[in-house]
Amino acid sequence: MSENNHHIESDRRLVTVMFADISGFTAISDKMDPEEVTDLMNECFRTMEACIEEHGGTIDKFMGDCMMVLFGAPKALEDAPHRAIETALEMSESLQRFNMDKRLPVPLSFHIGINTGPVVAGMVGGEKKQDFTVMGDTVNLASRMEGAAEAGTVLVSESTFRLTEGYFDFEVMGPIAVKGKEQPVHAYRVLGPRHVMTRLEASLSKGLSPFVGRTAELQHLGRCLEQASEGHGQVVAVVGEPGVGKSRLIRQFREYLPASDYQIIEGGCIHYGDAIPYLPVLEILRRFFDIKEDDAEPSIKQKIKERITQLNMPAPQFLPPVHEILSLTGEDEGYLKLDAKQRRDRVFETVRLLLIAESQRRTLILVVEDLHWIDKTSEEFLSFLINSLAATRIMLILLFRPEYNPAAWVTKTFYTQIRVDQLSRETSADLVRVILSGEVDSTLSDFIVARTEGNPLFIEELTHNLIENGSIKKEETRYNLSRNQADLDVPATIQGIIAARLDRLEGTLKGIMQTASVIGREFAFRILQAVAILKDDL
Repeated sequence: MSENNHHIESDRRLVTVMFADISGFTAISDKMDPEEVTDLMNECFRTMEACIEEHGGTIDKFMGDCMMVLFGAPKALEDAPHRAIETALEMSESLQRFNMDKRLPVPLSFHIGINTGPVVAGMVGGEKKQDFTVMGDTVNLASRMEGAAEAGTVLVSESTFRLTEGYFDFEVMGPIAVKGKEQPVHAYRVLGPRHVMTRLEASLSKGLSPFVGRTAELQHLGRCLEQASEGHGQVVAVVGEPGVGKSRLIRQFREYLPASDYQIIEGGCIHYGDAIPYLPVLEILRRFFDIKEDDAEPSIKQKIKERITQLNMPAPQFLPPVHEILSLTGEDEGYLKLDAKQRRDRVFETVRLLLIAESQRRTLILVVEDLHWIDKTSEEFLSFLINSLAATRIMLILLFRPEYNPAAWVTKTFYTQIRVDQLSRETSADLVRVILSGEVDSTLSDFIVARTEGNPLFIEELTHNLIENGSIKKEETRYNLSRNQADLDVPATIQGIIAARLDRLEGTLKGIMQTASVIGREFAFRILQAVAILKDDL
């Protein structure tokens, strides 16, 4: 046990647990030497381990041919269920490639089960040996999901399904009997991912609440667009905590724009995207060239050539760098002989010139979301592009959280920042009324506003959660709170965001906040001082 593990204290948290069992090793054992089978298993698990770590998961333990994986412990993740399903799908694909590479006499396949719920996380064991793990019914149900999954499939519980609906396609499997449960539980088979980059895009399938507030922010965007349209390029940073409505603000801004006058292209970063070079740039280029998911390479190359010709750009010069960044087969021998830095410089210059050429036809609005997750190469490209924007008709909108530091750009005279803060109490109450589409009792409205503190995502999720669990009742034309406020929990959809922010704090401060939260939302300093472990400098 490492020395650091002594400092991990047990706590309750929301975690996504995945059980992945590999079937086929027993059959292979009859046809291969035991040492060869052991080496094969270890190599297979190493391959899967890399995939798990890339998505922020932690292998809790190996149990023969099965592994238990945690998302959200020991480090909280705001999108743990999403990461778990992505990992499961990529592991299944990796195993298929492993089968082909090894030419195994019997193909291996995964049975994967996933469940999300509350656990107690901490060190377990005796005096001589302790290991970090999680315990609770959440773990048991994840194991049962794996046991019910067919070979090559991923089965998730209803809680995981609810938290990832919109990001993936599912097949409803219906209730299944689970040992230890009085009633059958609902299960869903994962069919595959949907092509969405943001929480907002995933929410579109369920419908968005009407937009409220943010008039000053929209006006700021409008003024910057006027400047860009007149040939004075603009960089606008939209900064705010998770859930305050950065993406929603841009969507509302888009709805005001006449499509014929402006070209809007979006790209986004994802939580593990810092390991994928050019990720948001690739998204922008695919939309720039109208490349679809199922387009074959010849069709993609034809679209690129036609678009470059349409912009009156020299195809022989522009095609090789575009082909390279989009991972298409290269045919220009001279370009392929360039070293890595020279090719990168050509890619940067080519993309820059293409975007500027498009802006000369009509004002171009580029949107890059979740910049706090950006990869280093894309960040360097943005700096390169921004240095050329002053005299263009390009408006670059960058969305990120306060922890990201855009130091390279803040000195530009054409750089401005919009701080998207929490909604006021009055606007928050308006949002509650809009979501419920009716008159709202002041006790209910005050409860939601106080719990969510002006965060639009939290307001929406908590309100819908109260409706689903029967805590909101409509009496005639008025909505009322029908349960004791003390009995109501924070929805799972926002627990991950809160826990992830807490886990980013320095250990002592996190411990103080946890202690204070047990006392209540408001407390006297002397009470905290009496129960806190830290006494000095409190």
